[in-house]
Amino acid sequence: MLNKLKKAVAEKGSAVGTFLGISNPSTIEDIGYSGLDFVIIDTEHGPYDTMPMSDLIQAAANRGMSPVVRVADVTHREIQQAVDNGAEGIVVPCLRDVNDYKKLVELGKFAPIGNRGFIKGRGSGFGNEEWAKGTLIEYMENSNEKVLLLPQCETVESLESIEEIVRIEGIDGIFIGPFDLSISMGIPGQFDAPEFSAAVERIFKACKEVNKLCIIYTSTVAEARKYIEMGFEGVANSIDTIVFAQAYTQMVEDIRK
Repeated sequence: MLNKLKKAVAEKGSAVGTFLGISNPSTIEDIGYSGLDFVIIDTEHGPYDTMPMSDLIQAAANRGMSPVVRVADVTHREIQQAVDNGAEGIVVPCLRDVNDYKKLVELGKFAPIGNRGFIKGRGSGFGNEEWAKGTLIEYMENSNEKVLLLPQCETVESLESIEEIVRIEGIDGIFIGPFDLSISMGIPGQFDAPEFSAAVERIFKACKEVNKLCIIYTSTVAEARKYIEMGFEGVANSIDTIVFAQAYTQMVEDIRK
């Protein structure tokens, strides 16, 4: 299995990851010893341009974690540079129209599924990885398997079309952004509201009906456990900025007791 996130799901039943907002390659290598299955390099909100992103991708891969990149939007440059540099997953925020999801497939997958521009870049070891050494057709097929397209569902518009969205060929799963989804629904942060729970269940059910991955952001260990027990294939729990601050705060409190 070429994709490490999918491999973790197949072997463990679910994958555990986190978001990266400030980490450099050294800290990624460090947290790689934690047992995380994947990390999401956040180029939407994080301070990452192409070269830092590429280095973070490699650092994650070197520690056996699946490097996923959240790009800012559905554009050729954003997606092409992430996948060419070795991203094993692409998360895209703020999508609304079904055509936005189709455009993601067009840019993120090789023919015949999409129309991704051809190169054997850093993500394929410049063509030297074993999976990249075959024919051109084999290379494109392997690349399509290796790169997961995991667009976010975090708007009312995407929620209302979720059953159609998950049936788009090339969409490998859905990443739920609970904060923005709740804001879009007019119930910001009310994650216990019945209508929010119903929305999450609707997305999860739609994914299950077509055997697509369903992954969600969580803020606490309890939340993460809840969704894994529900059957979610993955959780991205917290952000490095939050985890570091909490750990050092607790350390200082413990010292000063």
